[in-house]
Amino acid sequence: MEKYELTYHNIISDNIKKLRTKEKLSQEALAEKLNCSREFISRVENKKERISLNMMLKIAKLFNINPSTLFKA
Repeated sequence: MEKYELTYHNIISDNIKKLRTKEKLSQEALAEKLNCSREFISRVENKKERISLNMMLKIAKLFNINPSTLFKA
């Protein structure tokens, strides 16, 4: 993975965790809302798995944010 890819991967992962905790959602509750597994959410937040564009769009819609917000450090 290129350095800039890793940078954005880390930023996106951190922002997802911040959004989830701000809304007081558990990983399991977020996973249920996104129709995925808690393990997937954990891997994303712990920077062990990349997230698809489709999943980023679902997250943005769920939290009522512009998708570009996920890329902001």
